[in-house]
Amino acid sequence: MNHRSHRSTGVQPGDNHTGVAMHPDFVAEMVEGATEFGPTSGGGAELIAEARVRAARRAPPVGTMPPSMPGADVPLERLPLLDKLGARLQFERTGVRLYEALLSKLEAFGGFDGGPSRDDLEQIRDDELRHFALAQQLVVNLGGDPTVVTPCANLQAVAVRGVCDVLVDPRATLVEGLEAILVAELVDRESWDHLAIQLGLAGDAAIEAKAREAERTEGDHLARVRTWLAAADRLVTRPLH
Repeated sequence: MNHRSHRSTGVQPGDNHTGVAMHPDFVAEMVEGATEFGPTSGGGAELIAEARVRAARRAPPVGTMPPSMPGADVPLERLPLLDKLGARLQFERTGVRLYEALLSKLEAFGGFDGGPSRDDLEQIRDDELRHFALAQQLVVNLGGDPTVVTPCANLQAVAVRGVCDVLVDPRATLVEGLEAILVAELVDRESWDHLAIQLGLAGDAAIEAKAREAERTEGDHLARVRTWLAAADRLVTRPLH
């Protein structure tokens, strides 16, 4: 472990004053102030839930699929597959960027015993790029346009935004980046599995096999990230007794 690695694997004391135990003299005043001023509007959780229901019933869909490409006649029953493939396109493209950011964490904070090497992270990044190319080709093979932002792609982009925020935060360490990317790898593996199931139901065995291959690769990524995080835990965890 190099001279910077403590920041990669440990949690350090600092100037965090968020807990009330640090300021027992002010707890009573805080409670008194909350009681005095109270909420700025009436109602509670039930009214918020009712407002959400009304909004959901009036809202348009998250997105739609485009008309067929010029010269292509895409059956309506194929649109769900193109929607899911669009999501894989978006997610794998993001995955490449996430691992590029994780490589920067490794450069900034150094590695640790049992953690990823630069070659490890570059290999997974390249796998994500290959999966992006695979999804792109499958969209074209099904008569779709790989530049389309499909409804599912839009939703997954929103869902993974927090992971991206962690990876590009200069304060986040290598281990914190690995913890964030674990979320992405869980979603990625499950999403390829779901896509493969849909392809199997659609009777396209050849494309299903390619999706299953991508799922197995994502499963390997997930196992490796878990192994690295377990190694980080061993470095910083001490017996309680």
